[in-house]
Amino acid sequence: MSLNRGQVNPLGVLGMRKLKFIPEHFQVLTVSNHIDITSLDTWINYNLNSRYSIRESVILNSDNKLTDCIEIGIEDPKEITMLTIGCSLLHQS
Repeated sequence: MSLNRGQVNPLGVLGMRKLKFIPEHFQVLTVSNHIDITSLDTWINYNLNSRYSIRESVILNSDNKLTDCIEIGIEDPKEITMLTIGCSLLHQS
């Protein structure tokens, strides 16, 4: 369970919850690089339960130019939906 429900995640205690890479079976969300990664990491730790990864990346945009972005990978597809809808950091302009 997540910390907002008053329960500690065992993977977090063991340091195995946040990964340095995004495995193929994770659901990936790509967002702009204007988001504070530390605040995003805190939001995920407090509100979600599954394993996750946050990494900076480069993508090709619609103008065929390379742009910086942030890729967020989450193991549980239900939680990527919670992140997309519930995280106010993603909705700031």
